[in-house]
Amino acid sequence: MDGDGFDVIVVGAGITGSCTAYEAAKRGRKVLLLERFDFLHHLGSSHGESRTIRATYPEDYYASMVLESYRLWEEAQSEIGYRVHTRTSHFDMGPAANKSLQCVIANCEPNSIDARILDRNQIHDVFSGAIQLPEQWIGVVTDVGGVIKTTKAVAMFQALAIVRGAVLRDHTEVKDIGRDEPGGGIWVATAGGERFRGRKCVLTVGAWMKKLVQAVSGLVLPIQPLLTTICYWKIKEGYEDEFSPEAGFPTFASTWMNPILLIVSISQFLYFI
Repeated sequence: MDGDGFDVIVVGAGITGSCTAYEAAKRGRKVLLLERFDFLHHLGSSHGESRTIRATYPEDYYASMVLESYRLWEEAQSEIGYRVHTRTSHFDMGPAANKSLQCVIANCEPNSIDARILDRNQIHDVFSGAIQLPEQWIGVVTDVGGVIKTTKAVAMFQALAIVRGAVLRDHTEVKDIGRDEPGGGIWVATAGGERFRGRKCVLTVGAWMKKLVQAVSGLVLPIQPLLTTICYWKIKEGYEDEFSPEAGFPTFASTWMNPILLIVSISQFLYFI
């Protein structure tokens, strides 16, 4: 493989890199996907049992992107023959006067998202007491939520990329990237002494982006990796039919709170924890 020419070389095989490799290969490009660690490792952000997906954000540009992604999720699942994405309703919550929550509400209508605004008493009735909000809080219920099986989704896109002809290599750390000549193609050098050539290179290395870009170009990107805590709550035995995505229980988020406060709040809202 050393010296072979590729249309696209993707560095980093998390969810973004694996999707990129699949989409490029689907378009008939010759693709190489390189991963520093083993595939499906737990050192980045693309692993674990589940992540939520929603289209309700304070920023107006996210909704259309997420709605388009639902179509792409369905296409990929149809091609692979199994599901990694479960659609469900989504529940946003926060103080009624909070600007971020009001932006979430305002962004629904332009994107044809049906939103129900509920006060704390209505929320108690709709969710049979499972979610209880403080005074002066409201909730926004939409049908644009979902749950993604994270590690299984990454594996799906990697498998689909292979089916489409992409070459995947793990345990291949990229140490340098450069151009053969001005306006020409690029080369990618690895820690193992290999050098691959391609027309384009896409970097999707997550928390390692700042370090890698500085090493290969001298540019210092204003990127600061943040450590976040992903928490999972186990449903008590016997309540699975009430509190699962398949049963219609929503994904939920609070757009105004920092992660630590959100964890504390959710643990107070859900009685089955």
